[in-house]
Amino acid sequence: MRLVCISDTHNTHRALHLPDGDVLIHAGDATGQGLSLEVERFFAWFASQPHQHKILVAGNHDWLFQRHPDMAAQLLAAHPGITYLQDSGIEIEGVKFWGSPWQPWFCDWAFNLPRGGEALRETWNKIPLGTEVLITHGPPWGVLDQVHGCIHLGCEALKIRLAAVRPRVHVFGHIHGSYGVARSKATAYVNACSCDEDYRPTHKPVVLDLRPKSIKVHGIEPNVRLERLERLQEALMHTEKDVREKVLYELPPHQIDGLHEMAEIRGMRTEALLQDYVERGLHFDLAKHLRVEKKPSKRPIPFTKLEDGRAET
Repeated sequence: MRLVCISDTHNTHRALHLPDGDVLIHAGDATGQGLSLEVERFFAWFASQPHQHKILVAGNHDWLFQRHPDMAAQLLAAHPGITYLQDSGIEIEGVKFWGSPWQPWFCDWAFNLPRGGEALRETWNKIPLGTEVLITHGPPWGVLDQVHGCIHLGCEALKIRLAAVRPRVHVFGHIHGSYGVARSKATAYVNACSCDEDYRPTHKPVVLDLRPKSIKVHGIEPNVRLERLERLQEALMHTEKDVREKVLYELPPHQIDGLHEMAEIRGMRTEALLQDYVERGLHFDLAKHLRVEKKPSKRPIPFTKLEDGRAET
């Protein structure tokens, strides 16, 4: 079973390029303010995707689902291909999914509950043992839950419940700056935020193959071409200018004549002009290739190995 995971699209969903898969998962914050028109437009787009199964949970921006659940249900009824989970589950081809929108109190937005309170513990205790794919809007404490490496913003009570449930996959969003994948022995954690911290949809969907005894995460492989280009960039920045190596190249006579002529026009030695051309050409070509390789579609998904629920140092 192939899972395609997105989250925190904030009305930018039409800019996404979704890979093929069996189950399309959205972990909340499909909208900006949770207005009915935003939700309706998102439903129309989400329902039109070719994935056989489409699962959605709400996020802290998706006010309509909390303030006007009847209206949200009415809009959802027009799109029977979408499964909305709110402290509920579904089984697909023998795989058990569970979804929940809640998170510790965050700027007085939707689906907030007091951090460390009984309400959160009761909410997470609803997650059934045997859940294989858990979808929440917010992360557990200590896993892909930081902004610029600062304090952890995830939920402590959710982390405790995960120790008992041990899902194979946990998909969430909420913290845009911690987009990526983390793996422990039991669980593949996916922060699937599509938008970066400037609300631009620069993060590509995370694709996982859920197999009977293994999970394959696509896109975490390093970009070898980009690594080579960055090594070249570093080398060009630290070239020792007093070190010279003679290199012989065969040039046609008209190019040699042209070099001599241009060197005379510029008042330079031919060797110095040729070196200038080489240096400028290398930097120009390097910049062009770096622009291509640094596009979002080329970037590997950030990946972290976990040990006992904490990132390895």
